[in-house]
Parts: sequence; structure tokens; C-alpha cells
Amino acid sequence: MKASFGSRLASYIIDFFIINILISVICYALPTKENNIENDLSNLTNQLISGEITSNEYIEEYKDLLYENNKNNVNSNIVNLVLAVAYFAIFQYMNKGQTIGKKLLSIRVVDKDSKEPINVGKGLLRTIIIQNIISLFIAIALIGINKNIYTTTYLTITEVEGILVLISAIFVLYRKDGRGLHDMIANTMVIKEER
Repeated sequence: MKASFGSRLASYIIDFFIINILISVICYALPTKENNIENDLSNLTNQLISGEITSNEYIEEYKDLLYENNKNNVNSNIVNLVLAVAYFAIFQYMNKGQTIGKKLLSIRVVDKDSKEPINVGKGLLRTIIIQNIISLFIAIALIGINKNIYTTTYLTITEVEGILVLISAIFVLYRKDGRGLHDMIANTMVIKEER
């Protein structure tokens, strides 16, 4: 029996908090540069609204802020990337298709055809599609190249990933089999466990 949208969403929220707590704890110990992007972005937006800068100046300043923020956060981006892959691909595989959130809600990711728990490869494919892994990889790998190429690539990939997540959510919500785009690409499905 397919897992409900609500149980999948609740599972994802639980997993999101678990991963972010782990990221915060690990990154707290990492050396970082002082970074006030929220304040800088707020000030920049206020300058645009008040007419102090043009929209073109805003875009250029935004690119600078994004580039510097990602450059200053390479270590946390690496931690985020490694933990997402480790948790959603490897840990889920080791636990027969369940993350902690899925276990708490009695749901499991299985191969669509065999109904067996997924392997690491399928877990990785699902993770790449639904966890914004490509933009994290770009944030790490392309830092140091031309700022305009970097920000254009990063923002484009981030937008595409957002669209893929939205499409997946719509599919999970409205398809009879409850399979998201990431499930269809990885040939998986999320099922409710029999008790």
C-alpha cells in the first residue's frame, strides 16, 4: 500500500531537522569567516526599495553577496553534501529503505518492481533529485571561477532543482501510485509498512 502524502511530508520534516541539527553541530566546530549575508541582503533590498540603487546594481551586489557567502561556507557546504548523501542514500540503505523519519512513520522506500528495499545507487539517485545535491556540488566545486559564471550557473541549477522538487511533490500528491518524479527516475516507491 502506498504511503500517504502526509506521512511522506512528516517523515521529510523529521529527517530535515535531524540533518540540520547534525550539520549545525558539526559546522559549529569548523573554522568559518564572519558572515552577515542576511543583514547585507536586507540592507541591499532596502537600498533598492528606497531608490538608492538601480535593479542592475542590486543584481550585481546580490551576485557578490552570494559568491562571497558560498566561498565563506565551503566547509559547511561540504558537510551538508556528505551528510545528505550519507543519510538519504547510505543510512537509508543500511536500514532497509528507512530513514529515522520514515521509521517513525512506518513507511519505507522500495524498488517499484521487486518491492525490496532500495540499494545505495537508487538512494543516491533519489537524493540527487530531491535534496538539491547538484547545487551544493556546484557551490563547492566551482568556487574560484569567474563570479558571473558561478552565480549564473548556481542560481540556474537552484531554480531547476526547486522546480523538480515541486513537480515531485505534485506527483506524490496527485498520482494514484503516489510516486514522485524522483521515484519514477529511480524506479522506486514509498510504501506504508504492514503491521
